[in-house]
Amino acid sequence: MRILHVSDMHCRTDLLLKVLEEEEYDIAIASGDFECVDTAQAFARAVKGRGYAVTGNLDDPSVARTLREHGVLIDGTLVEFEGLKIGGVGGIDVAGSLEALERRLKERKVDVLVSHHPPKGILDRTFFRLRIGLREIGWLVEKLNPRVHLFGHVHESRGVEERGGVLFVNAGPLKSGHYAVIECDSGLENCRAELRRLS
Repeated sequence: MRILHVSDMHCRTDLLLKVLEEEEYDIAIASGDFECVDTAQAFARAVKGRGYAVTGNLDDPSVARTLREHGVLIDGTLVEFEGLKIGGVGGIDVAGSLEALERRLKERKVDVLVSHHPPKGILDRTFFRLRIGLREIGWLVEKLNPRVHLFGHVHESRGVEERGGVLFVNAGPLKSGHYAVIECDSGLENCRAELRRLS
């Protein structure tokens, strides 16, 4: 399974389309901050049933509506793709999204968790050395124990970290050309993440 992870597009539709055209992937995941409706539309049309997205804190309801209409929005919900269970926590309404996702989880099983915000203490340090991840996201990770957690939001903490069997990936801002590719063996065994940048 090859996952293409993008985040923080901030209206750079040109870069989004470039990475979606240049990279090979089984599924594309966007972790928010499209900021422009046309960027959200471009993502939804390009992935054609092979992608999902959550909103970011800078996205407004029109972005959420566009993603929902195209069937790719997973704020507060759980979807399945080729046997993988993918849960989403959006950035527009984090508390409502967390509550909605937890209501939908019957088996408490998520393979890939997607959020805009990082968990507190993991790839969440700002330029001013402040940690701005959310404790609530960290608690959800502890409860669900996903194999992979994809997020963005903190542009300067782009990176990959593994803790407690969870692979955490902050793809970095696509507006600056950053993204990540995650490859896993069947059943999400032996997952590896590579940070990449558009040339």
